[in-house]
Amino acid sequence: MGLAVLLCGADAGAAPGAVAQAKDRNILLMKNGGVILAHTGQYDKEFPVNAMIEGNLLNYWASGKPGPKGWTPQSFVIELDREYELSRLAVDNREIDEKAYPGVSAHKLRFSASTESSQSGWQPVSLMEAAQFGRKEKILDKPVRARWLKIEILSNYGNKSYTEINELEAYGKPVGDEPHYIDPNGVYRTNYQLLKLQVDGSRVTGCYELDKGYVHGTTNGRVFDIEWIEHKGEERGRALLVLSSGG
Repeated sequence: MGLAVLLCGADAGAAPGAVAQAKDRNILLMKNGGVILAHTGQYDKEFPVNAMIEGNLLNYWASGKPGPKGWTPQSFVIELDREYELSRLAVDNREIDEKAYPGVSAHKLRFSASTESSQSGWQPVSLMEAAQFGRKEKILDKPVRARWLKIEILSNYGNKSYTEINELEAYGKPVGDEPHYIDPNGVYRTNYQLLKLQVDGSRVTGCYELDKGYVHGTTNGRVFDIEWIEHKGEERGRALLVLSSGG
């Protein structure tokens, strides 16, 4: 099994989320059940794809090391926690590395949606232009149903080597039946080596191989908000994990 994992250091604080009205819910965020199932690459673990859906402008995604012709078009497939009728999208480029790498901001993006699977059934949603040094939002002409979203970066603002994004956002209302998540009990491969989770209702306990760590926290069956503890309690911090529908 595999999990999308976002591990936070012991001193990490909660950062502001997307710049939307308080009543809105960015359904791409990991804390809301969004999980990136596939992507074309990332520069390294300091600039991961998950940075685009963590709701923290301090972090951002950067494309992988360029080939002979520079950076190439990038794409990401994101699974939502359930099916939605999408009403608007947004791309935030406010806090990426434009000063050191002029033109690195993602510019033209294509959004597609599927209710069939993460690999087929794609229907066009929108072409949009992201802002350089800013956040740009697009209201859709009509709602589009989606359980999976594909986002393709077609161009940036001129940088030949890299492209970057701070945050991706999507908003809409849930449709259809309430989701039924798979049994989350089991052993998972993570960047902290093997992780075993035991779930009793909303309560989570477990352990992982790296530094013989332990975890405890809560879950709704898809999103796990846990505390990790190592070295007999001398080190601890928070982690957010998301379990995809395929396990």
